[in-house]
Parts: sequence; structure tokens; C-alpha cells
Amino acid sequence: MRFGPLGLPEIIIILVIVLLVFGPRRLPEMAKGIGQSVREFRKGIRDMKDEITGDDDKNDKSSNVSTAKSEAAEGTTTTTEKSTEKPVEKTEVKA
Repeated sequence: MRFGPLGLPEIIIILVIVLLVFGPRRLPEMAKGIGQSVREFRKGIRDMKDEITGDDDKNDKSSNVSTAKSEAAEGTTTTTEKSTEKPVEKTEVKA
């Protein structure tokens, strides 16, 4: 079995040397730290990809929300969806 340019015997020798240098108590802590680092790195890469590819989608949604908020504050509405409200008939009261 080959792992890139290193074979299985080379990997085992490296692991034995690491075990001798750091000791059995320190190895789990190191492995946990490496695992957390790899997880954070992958999360950062995924977030960057989402930011680059998903910017258009997120901007469209956020701009629609901000537009709706500003229109609500002004009392105006411009929606592209059909309104479910019935139009109000104005009746004049003659006095």
C-alpha cells in the first residue's frame, strides 16, 4: 500500500519515532489538536467557497429584505407577488 511517495513501512517507522519522541500521553492531545485544526481549515475553505459562489444569492435575499423594511417604514409597497388582500372600495359620504 502506497501513500504518495511513502510506503507502509516508512509510515510505520515515522509513527514509531513520533511515539518515542512525544510519548504515549502526549499523542492523543496532539491528534486532537491536529483534528481540530483540519476541521477549522475545512470550515474556512467551505465558508470562502460559499462566500464566493453564494454572494449573488445572499445579496438578492438581503436586498429584498432591506427593501421590504424600508418600504414598510415609508408606508409604500412594491411587491412582485400577487396580493391576497381585496381592494377597498371608497365611498363618499355626503354631508
